[in-house]
Amino acid sequence: MMMTIEKRLEDLGAVQSEIVELETLLESARDIKWGLVEDLKEMGHDFTSSREGMDVVLSAPPSMRF
Repeated sequence: MMMTIEKRLEDLGAVQSEIVELETLLESARDIKWGLVEDLKEMGHDFTSSREGMDVVLSAPPSMRF
């Protein structure tokens, strides 16, 4: 039983480390996404003119105005 608990705890630690790495990567990707959105807005891009653009509008934080 002890080996099973130790193995599960080891597995849990490995999964937790992987989650932290993925969350860091995801946060970086989100920062890049919103930076690109801001750049496009400044260039006059109309996000409401396409389905893909509306996906961006709908996923935007409430503080972001289009």
